[in-house]
Amino acid sequence: MKKNNCLMLTMASAIPALSSWAQQKPNILVIIADDLARCELGCYGGQNLATPNIDQVASEGMLMTNNFASVAMSVPVRASMYTGLYPARHGSYLNHKPTYSRVKSVTHYLSDLGYRVGRAGKDHPVNQPKVYGFEKIPGFVVGCTASRPAKSTPDGILEFMRRDAGQPFCLFVCSINSHMPWDAGDASEFTPSQIKLPPNCVDNAKTRSDFCRYLAEIRLFDDEVGMVMSALKEAGADENTLVIVLSEQGPQMPFAKWTCYRYGQSSAMIVRYPGKVKAGSVSDALVQYEDILPTLIDAAGGNPVEGLDGVSQLDVLLGKESEKREWVYGMHNNSPEGPPYPIRSIQDKRYKLIENLSSESSYYEKHMMGEGNNMWQSWLQTAQTDDYAAWLVEKFENRPAIEFYDLETDPWELNNLAYVPEHKERIGIMYRELHRWMEQQGDRGALMDSKNPEDPSLKVPQPVSTYEELNAIREDLTQNYYLACDIEIPEGVEWVPIGASSMDDTNPERFSGILDGRGHAIKGLTIRNAKAFKGLFGRLYHGTVRNLTLEDVDIAGMAPTGGITGAMIGACTLERVAVTGRIASDSEVGGLAGRVARDGTQTDYNIIRDCYVNADIQATRLSTSMDSPSCAGGLVGFIHSNNGTSVAKLDIARAYYAGNVSTLQQSHNSGCATGVIGFTDNNRNVRLQDVLVMANSITGATPNYYYSRRLPVAPNNEVEHMSGLYVRKGIQLSYYADAGVGGQIPAGTIKEVDDAVLRTKAFYTGTLNWDFDTVWTITEGEYPTFGASFADRIEEVRPDKLADGKCYDLHGRRQDTITSPGIFIQDGKKVAIGTSALRKPAPDSAPK
Repeated sequence: MKKNNCLMLTMASAIPALSSWAQQKPNILVIIADDLARCELGCYGGQNLATPNIDQVASEGMLMTNNFASVAMSVPVRASMYTGLYPARHGSYLNHKPTYSRVKSVTHYLSDLGYRVGRAGKDHPVNQPKVYGFEKIPGFVVGCTASRPAKSTPDGILEFMRRDAGQPFCLFVCSINSHMPWDAGDASEFTPSQIKLPPNCVDNAKTRSDFCRYLAEIRLFDDEVGMVMSALKEAGADENTLVIVLSEQGPQMPFAKWTCYRYGQSSAMIVRYPGKVKAGSVSDALVQYEDILPTLIDAAGGNPVEGLDGVSQLDVLLGKESEKREWVYGMHNNSPEGPPYPIRSIQDKRYKLIENLSSESSYYEKHMMGEGNNMWQSWLQTAQTDDYAAWLVEKFENRPAIEFYDLETDPWELNNLAYVPEHKERIGIMYRELHRWMEQQGDRGALMDSKNPEDPSLKVPQPVSTYEELNAIREDLTQNYYLACDIEIPEGVEWVPIGASSMDDTNPERFSGILDGRGHAIKGLTIRNAKAFKGLFGRLYHGTVRNLTLEDVDIAGMAPTGGITGAMIGACTLERVAVTGRIASDSEVGGLAGRVARDGTQTDYNIIRDCYVNADIQATRLSTSMDSPSCAGGLVGFIHSNNGTSVAKLDIARAYYAGNVSTLQQSHNSGCATGVIGFTDNNRNVRLQDVLVMANSITGATPNYYYSRRLPVAPNNEVEHMSGLYVRKGIQLSYYADAGVGGQIPAGTIKEVDDAVLRTKAFYTGTLNWDFDTVWTITEGEYPTFGASFADRIEEVRPDKLADGKCYDLHGRRQDTITSPGIFIQDGKKVAIGTSALRKPAPDSAPK
């Protein structure tokens, strides 16, 4: 498994080392618009309005003419600006999709270099303070869709600039202009019949009217730039501040935002730093938003950060180099803004190639093309009588697999040259480079444009062969992993649960990936820290663990604590999992999971299948309240109640517990110890089928074979389903208050069996129907264990073991036609992954 430690919050910081170009660290000011096409700005040749404040910054600095957004959507492109990573690697590759929590951003890198890092205005990506730890600066509207928003004010940013004069600042001022709904400015300044529309627009009254409203918000952004620059001067910081003005991406119009067309991806970038960046200069160097963070780190005196996708453009700004890039890359994933329509692109200064990965479908984006968007509806109406309008609508909705444009002669990308013979060789070169980049990025193509793009079952399994690689699973909690061998935790090492940032972390992140042990074991896992959410994982959220043995664990935590996980949330799956050793907690302690927790977004069951625990389980809390019972269960410690909106469900089949389970509370009915579920709290959503209790002892004030309960009043006073419940004859139960009535919950469904019978294969294949061909095995006279190691039956998938020119699924099984995620092998290398039949790249010609 490859590790990206450089992206982790725990990685070594960028080491301050004052660069030669500045004896004093510059302040940094980034001013960014929202959905603004650079072609409307005066300094970029705009003819519809004056933008004197932006033009003034350009006259005092450098105008970058080839800056591009890798994604023409706010969340992905801003995440790229802040992290220096392309979207497939930072995680925000869908609009409003959170950034991976393991990723570092400008707030970490520049803080490590001694900067105060603040942000005013639009806050995308939102609600991720661990990744984007900005100081919040007032004065600018945060909500980008606000109707008739309040005008921006400078007081907050001025205070931030003036504060702590001895410490440099980095400030991002994020305007919401010119984001829809275009009702903040004064559109009456513009005469619809006199404005100049882009040639990729349908020219009608509605387009012209709306375009005037859009221009009015560009005017507001220019005013804001002037206000911010005045504040910078008032703060006395204008001579030692690196200023960058950005326009983000194109407007919410066809061929702009939500696309990979130039009108959407091209962005203004103006850089001012008196005495360092030459005033009035122009650069045509290729730049992407991913380059901004490395440039800021370089300007701040930091060393280059290994693993970032962007490159520092500082030498270009200083006039020392003319070019740092050969290619600019782009992507678009349409979910959740419409049906999946993944797009990828690549360009140099002259040529642009676009690949539409779902060209068999028509493109639709709900904000831009929905019935409520009157501009698009007017385009459709005009198209009924106007040939050019009809052609534009058809071009936008129905796209070929490959588009290829000469940007020098066709900057608006209206003439597709994909099948012109003279471009055959160039298209082949660019196509292969695009797919090389996708492979390097881990870009899974169409698989990333879906309702659940992080589904780990759609990802190529990553091997885990060492303790270090096991520990590194916490770097990507959505990945598909498998053990390639047994792994032993080094002696004396205390395990930090996967998802937790430290042993004291009581709010661990959730693992939603897959860990397939393939029949191997993790040995000697030890936790002695008495804090919450302890286990191999802190919390599972729709996660899967299978084919794994935890051998000889020694865990002591606080509620909830389990062998595999502190908590199961949503619809988790544990299958063919075994735990041996000792597990203790104050309460909510189980051999597999400490808690099955409520989840308001899911109604599916948490699944436990073909599992066993042979371990001592103990709860130590001396509780006297049924609201916080001292509960221990052989498999699960506690199941939440259902509160009407959130549910916790559990389905256990073909599982058993052997060992000693106990609670130290033996004189109050809140002391609950059971062979399966320690306590189910007003919850009937439990299914038990072919579940066996072979415990040596069950000790507590309220001991039971299967569960202790606080359930609704009869007749619905038991769990949802119970069948095939067998216990070892001779287990002693004793209630503290009624002299040995234990074992009656559930009543009338439990059968006692001699221990000798439970140690025979005939019982499991005759009385029950357990699978002894592929799952279980038994030595007569012992309890069942798992069969032959999965490592003996599953061959590792490596390209050099797969045949050239053939297709396989993600597990290496040969496929004639792949209709699910798969791999295509060419020249001994994996070259494509997709959801439909995989196409062999055309090395010498345009793909058809």
